[in-house]
Amino acid sequence: MKPKVLILKGGNSIEREISLKSFDNFIKYIDNNKYNIKDLDIKEPNFFSLKAIEEENPDIVFNLIHGGFGEDGTLQNFLSMLDIKYVGSKSLSSALCMDKNLSKTILKANNIPIADYIYIKKESNLEEYINEIEQLEYPVIVKPNCGGASIGLEIAENENKLREAIEKIKKLRQDIIIEKFIDGQEVVCTVIQTEEGVNIMPILDINITEGIYDFEAKYELDTDIRFSKFPKFLKNMIKEIAKKSFEVLKCEGYANIDFIVKDEQIYVLEVNTVPGFTDKSILPRGLRLSDIKISDFIDYLINFSLS
Repeated sequence: MKPKVLILKGGNSIEREISLKSFDNFIKYIDNNKYNIKDLDIKEPNFFSLKAIEEENPDIVFNLIHGGFGEDGTLQNFLSMLDIKYVGSKSLSSALCMDKNLSKTILKANNIPIADYIYIKKESNLEEYINEIEQLEYPVIVKPNCGGASIGLEIAENENKLREAIEKIKKLRQDIIIEKFIDGQEVVCTVIQTEEGVNIMPILDINITEGIYDFEAKYELDTDIRFSKFPKFLKNMIKEIAKKSFEVLKCEGYANIDFIVKDEQIYVLEVNTVPGFTDKSILPRGLRLSDIKISDFIDYLINFSLS
């Protein structure tokens, strides 16, 4: 009897279209001969969604809903309530990683290096924070506190640009993170949970010709991604920090961890518990670079979670 795999897609966040593209790419690789595959477009976290999932009676769920309730612990809590197994981090970890302020607070408390930042609630008066922001020195990175896919991410070279970026984020009904801009090499690695602990995939350099690794660079441009050119000792340091970040945030299954590295100083930017799976996303590109069959990777995550 083939295990029944239910793939969840869509959602109601600004990342909905990315989720649907992730599904379109994912479905090309999951092995129909091994699984009974179903999919559901979940648009709201409500009773009807719960009922639809329950009626499918899956052996396991593979969640591809990025952002919003698909990534903030809500969906994970639903699945746990239904006693349905699923791939990926549980509710608490999902909520922590989705909230950049909370995850940064935990990382810092565990002596994991992060860039200096300021957290501003959307209803707060910006004037109260201007002096603090100036101490970070322009340019600064401005991003939503609970957003993914780099939507709303901007670099502000001065106070006017800062105010414009903040107003855009407020329209997304989000709190704001103002982060010190570090002009370094952005790198990403995927962390995979195993019976023995965690395995770190090869570190990838994100090579931007100009600007920052924002939504356009991630999903619209052919951004150059390749194995990191850092020396071995520095790559080992990044892997150790990735492992510790994964563990202190109680991640499970798999996650992408973003870093910025400058002058051998490593800073964790964020942890993504539901990485994009589009053809341009880092995870499938990293698998292809590593000569790992994407179908084998999916098999591993499903079988590990089932066991």
